[in-house]
Amino acid sequence: MKSASGCKALQRRQIDREEFKKVMGLMRAQNRLGAGLRDGRRFGLKVAEPVENGGLLEYFFGKDGRTCLQHERFVQFFRDLHDEILQLEFAHYDYRSCGIISAKDFALSLVASADIRHISKLLDRVDEVSNELQIRDIRITFAEFKSFAEIRRQLQYLSLAIFSYGKVNGVLTRKDFQRASSQVCGISITNDLVDITFHVFDANRDGNLSSDEFVRVLQGRETASLIAREPGLKGLMSCCANCAKNYSSAKRLL
Repeated sequence: MKSASGCKALQRRQIDREEFKKVMGLMRAQNRLGAGLRDGRRFGLKVAEPVENGGLLEYFFGKDGRTCLQHERFVQFFRDLHDEILQLEFAHYDYRSCGIISAKDFALSLVASADIRHISKLLDRVDEVSNELQIRDIRITFAEFKSFAEIRRQLQYLSLAIFSYGKVNGVLTRKDFQRASSQVCGISITNDLVDITFHVFDANRDGNLSSDEFVRVLQGRETASLIAREPGLKGLMSCCANCAKNYSSAKRLL
């Protein structure tokens, strides 16, 4: 059941400091790690105040706590945060700051959060990239890296499209994949991205995407990124990002 203050906040598309703190408490109570913490504090650490009195509240609500947080600003905050995280990940592979990464590094990023039971065969395919004449010299820009990350974020919709556009037996051609990405996610992905992706997830080397494996690996990565592995502020940011994403997804379906 929604509280009266929660309904009013939805109507005016903004939230005040106290409402935000209440939402934080609810999210922490539902989080498997945060549920065991008192007032947002970690056991074994000396913390003078609950974590909700930290810098995030001041950033959102001002030093006096009287500024209301607008929905648009909240969403933009997480868009900016997502972009910065992507830039850090890209920089991890682009250690020479050239503005591009190799085909093999992009392939590694694809399987970064694969299930440990399947990681060996996926890493073998990644290693094979260096020997594939058609893709070994490909270089991926940050713009391409970001476009594929956006596809991961919309995996729920893409996976439905994959099995609609693909053949009945569950495989997907390159054209099917690009058409699904464009029409469902609104994202045009380059042939280079498609070629590397199909190399990694073409299990039987028939030129088609192994849809089940592709969705499973990417879904595992998105799930891992949304689980609050740390209590406190880090957990809050993860939970809030999930809420913001779900809210936007819900709006699109209405």
